[in-house]
Amino acid sequence: MAQKWLTFLSDYGFEDAFLGVCKGVIARTAPEVRVLDVLHLVVPQDVEQGAAVLASALPYLPAPAVHLALVDPFRATPARGVAVRTADGSTFVSPDNGLTSLGWDVCGGAVQARVVDNPELWHPTPARTFRGRDVFSPVAARLADGLPFEQVGTALDVDELERLAQRQPTVEEDHVHGEVAQVDHFGNLTLNLQRAHLEQAGISLGDDVELRCSGKTMVVPFLETYGQVGRGRVAVCEDSFRTVTIAVNQGSAAARLRASRGEPLVISRLVAPGTPGPVVLPPEPNVVAGR
Repeated sequence: MAQKWLTFLSDYGFEDAFLGVCKGVIARTAPEVRVLDVLHLVVPQDVEQGAAVLASALPYLPAPAVHLALVDPFRATPARGVAVRTADGSTFVSPDNGLTSLGWDVCGGAVQARVVDNPELWHPTPARTFRGRDVFSPVAARLADGLPFEQVGTALDVDELERLAQRQPTVEEDHVHGEVAQVDHFGNLTLNLQRAHLEQAGISLGDDVELRCSGKTMVVPFLETYGQVGRGRVAVCEDSFRTVTIAVNQGSAAARLRASRGEPLVISRLVAPGTPGPVVLPPEPNVVAGR
């Protein structure tokens, strides 16, 4: 029998019983399902961070699987719950606030969607403020255990789903405008760009580049790994997800640059010493008619 997998991402943390209670509901509902924790330290109510982390992790998670994601800022009219089936057979269960939208494309794109509005699948007396326990966890557990997708609730056109807009870098002739997309546990700054963006600006591995971020300007190397610089040195490199990152060897780039998620920055190509600059011609003399 194929293994039944349910992955779980949230902003519940570990200081309270919220996470344990949700996993208890999953275990009581579907004892044969295995739960794989992705992250539970998403910054509280930070949907964008949760979406980015989930999308980056998906290529390394079991597939197909049920992906339960719970970052659900409370508001007067709560975001509806949705289940989204993707082309690879995976199912995402989450609030309809864009939290899983970056992950759908990683799994081949959204092909079907349902509103999580079948109360027969929920806790008999759901609380208004803990849908993760009473609605999303039991529904995700049942789906992972083989519940037909159609029984989750009302059909929904995938074009009606909430999606997060991804901010893209801008490549100029000799520099790239980007921003900090994530800050990890070690203080590394993951950017919203790939090596190809730097190469389009004429920047190659091994080059020194000018980095402008948080009001600071510094010259740092662009290397394969921050381990190639000395302790305490800053480097631009690729992380394990093939994303350009600013890191400090045995230190925190976030602390050094005083940067957080969303911080804009510019990485520029340096002109090699001895390279001639542009030729500037003197202005032509004024010509007066008749002289």
